[in-house]
Amino acid sequence: MSGTLFYLTGLGILFGINLIAVWGLDLQFGLTGINSFAFIVFQSAGAYATALLSLKGPAAYGSFETYIGGANLPFPLPLIGGAVAGGLIALPLGLFAVRRLRGDYEAMALLVLSLIATGLVNAQTHWLNGPSGLSLIPQPFGGPTVAPLTYHWIFLGITAVCVAVAFWVVRGIFRSPLGRALRAARDSESAVAALGRNPNQLRITALVIGGALAGLSGGLLVQYVTAWSPASWLYQETFLFFTALVVGGRANMLGSVLGVLVVPIGIVEVTRKLPAFGYPGLIDSLDVVAIGGLMLLFLWFRPNGLLAERKRVINAPGQPARSWRLRPRRSEA
Repeated sequence: MSGTLFYLTGLGILFGINLIAVWGLDLQFGLTGINSFAFIVFQSAGAYATALLSLKGPAAYGSFETYIGGANLPFPLPLIGGAVAGGLIALPLGLFAVRRLRGDYEAMALLVLSLIATGLVNAQTHWLNGPSGLSLIPQPFGGPTVAPLTYHWIFLGITAVCVAVAFWVVRGIFRSPLGRALRAARDSESAVAALGRNPNQLRITALVIGGALAGLSGGLLVQYVTAWSPASWLYQETFLFFTALVVGGRANMLGSVLGVLVVPIGIVEVTRKLPAFGYPGLIDSLDVVAIGGLMLLFLWFRPNGLLAERKRVINAPGQPARSWRLRPRRSEA
């Protein structure tokens, strides 16, 4: 029984962490239309920042690792620092790529920047311990001093609080004038500019807020697994989040919940339960095949996902406002 609870609470923690990340991507891609193929960089920036703010200096571990800093701050300051780092790293990327490029060129530029960031961290061993990454990251609330199941419950509570904060932020943006402006910038930048709003500023705002949420999810993840390395943030991870968003439904918070349940939790966990067969690494390859196949199926047959975006229609004075689900265009169906 305790083993089952340990497994289920672990799934709950991972579900919450992935949900925060997908909500951040939904702000960037679903609501604003930014092809954020560098999304995993924001999560990784939050993970590294949280790790460096949690760890002591390298000398405290006998120079087992080489890295810059080591503040040994108490919880929740490292987690807050991770969210700030995710937002800060999104700002120069937005000024470089999002402000000047659109569509396919924007996606290509952000993907290349993601690959460059991974290469730099791998090459510079004195920054963040190179390809070996960081380990021995302290757990909040004395993780090693309590029973594993008890700590799982504690961390599940921490994750639930962070999910609630992320929900409050994203829901507020979706329902606010800023959210309507972001939708308008996604659908027609010229119309937004004609109304006196700066579409570039709106897009960069969404990128920064989404980056902060990604940084928060990365900080939670690194404090849960107590390690992080460049192998943890390859471009395939961004593809995983995009698939969850497409499956669940863009610009729909409940759709993101369904997407996370189906993709990072459902498919990944099911493939992990398969018995070992074939060559080593075949099961991991099946993950990518299953996720890619699901993405293609939804793009072809249900491009708006399981739950389509809901839009408000403002009627004439005296009539109540109505909401309707976005239906696929004939060209998309």
